[in-house]
Amino acid sequence: MHKDNITCIQRARFFFYFYEKKEWLPGEEPPLDNIIKVKNVEPQAVRKLGQFLSNRLERIATMMEILTSAHDDWAITGKKDMILMETETFDFNDALKILKDHGFNDDEFILKVEYNRKWGIL
Repeated sequence: MHKDNITCIQRARFFFYFYEKKEWLPGEEPPLDNIIKVKNVEPQAVRKLGQFLSNRLERIATMMEILTSAHDDWAITGKKDMILMETETFDFNDALKILKDHGFNDDEFILKVEYNRKWGIL
C-alpha cells in the first residue's frame, strides 16, 4: 500500500506463538505432542519442550527487537500462548523485508493485514 494513501488504513498484526510454528518441516515433531494427553510422559520429552521453548522465545524476542527498532509505533500485547504486535503506521511489506533480511522465515510468525476505509462507502 502506498504510504500516502488517503482512502485506507492498513493494520498489520504479527502473531508470535510460543508453542507452535505455522508449518512443521518434514521430520520435525511438535514438542507438545509427547506431553499433552500422554499417559507416561518421558523426562526427555520435557527436556525437548524446554529446549524448543528456549530457542523459540529467543527468536521471538529478537524479532520483536528488530521490528521495534525499525518502527516505534507498535501495540504489543502478551497472551498466555503468544505475543501480538500490531500497528497502523508501518507498511507490512517493509516489516517482512526487515525480518527476512535478518534470516527469519514465514513459518515463525503469522501476519494478518486488514484494510479499513477512512471515509465513505465501499
